[in-house]
Amino acid sequence: MKNKLINYIFLLIFFPSASCIYGCSGEPDPINYGSDICTHCNMKIMDNRFGSVMVNSKNKTFKFDAAECLVDYLKETNPDFKSLFVTDFNNPGTLIDAKNSFYLISPKRKSPMGENLSAYKTESDAGHAKNSLGGEVFDWTGLNNQLGK
Repeated sequence: MKNKLINYIFLLIFFPSASCIYGCSGEPDPINYGSDICTHCNMKIMDNRFGSVMVNSKNKTFKFDAAECLVDYLKETNPDFKSLFVTDFNNPGTLIDAKNSFYLISPKRKSPMGENLSAYKTESDAGHAKNSLGGEVFDWTGLNNQLGK
């Protein structure tokens, strides 16, 4: 009887937490550049300097070929999401929190969807890019206002 009780307690503790080993934290699946398709525009995600990701409230990952596709998708569908990520331009393939990132819109930095938009982990990184390329730096709220359609 004691062994059954221990097994039962083990199952109650282990299985609920096992179901959250992957995805419950809101962390995204990685972008597979060259094969994943953008949820918004249906283009193949090719450039590892521009991809973005949304994780919805059910822990499903939606991938985008550029931050502007993510912003457009959010405005058009108003999804229930858990987390948003963009690729740090200075660290290709590295996803960072979209809401805490900074964005440069500069005609000298072409992005996949033509908004000339790149994302940076820090305001300083975005400022350095602006100093060499020109353009304007935005936080997440400012970017959404700027790209308002």
